[in-house]
Amino acid sequence: MFVVIYGLGAYVLGATGFLPKFAKFQNDLKVKGLADRKTITNPIDSPVPFSDTQSVTIESASVKHCSNTKLGFEVVYPQNWFTTYNTDDQKCTYFAPYTFTVPEAADSFTVPIKLEIHTPEDWPGVVKFYENPNDFQNIISTQNIEINSRAVEKVTATTTGSGLIAKGLRHVVYLYLDSKLPIVFVYQQVDAKEDIVKSEKILEEMVRSTQYF
Repeated sequence: MFVVIYGLGAYVLGATGFLPKFAKFQNDLKVKGLADRKTITNPIDSPVPFSDTQSVTIESASVKHCSNTKLGFEVVYPQNWFTTYNTDDQKCTYFAPYTFTVPEAADSFTVPIKLEIHTPEDWPGVVKFYENPNDFQNIISTQNIEINSRAVEKVTATTTGSGLIAKGLRHVVYLYLDSKLPIVFVYQQVDAKEDIVKSEKILEEMVRSTQYF
């Protein structure tokens, strides 16, 4: 009798569609249970693309161009820096993060970044002077690097205190050889509190920006 009643009940429930609905409801519960166990990732906690902190200091949107049409070269420098000159030969050779005036006797005039223009004939003596210790500098290191498909020598030194600059300040030069117009790019630390890492990076990017015309 029990079997007959159970079979009849199952037939009625099946005919009314209750069992399929109940089975679907159970499946929905299972799916919902899985979804609830998923971890929701906050976008703030998600990994961000790698950022190169050693990228170029001078960006194209924040630079000024300086062209010396008499000598035929061009460099870029930070937009918040300044440059000035008295003669056409001096144009694009003095740079600083502050305003300044170039004196008439500019041989011993010092700014953070200076370009020295030389002749090919004088170049061997210039290289010898900067490569070796002397009364004004103690050599820390020399390095040969390639910039703009040119062999460039970087010399890092510190001042001796014998000149107008205090002892122990950073002095970095890039000896940039060109068959017609070789240039020495000079960074001279003038203040012990100066950010020398930033200044040296600016100097390097100025060297890399050099164009002849």
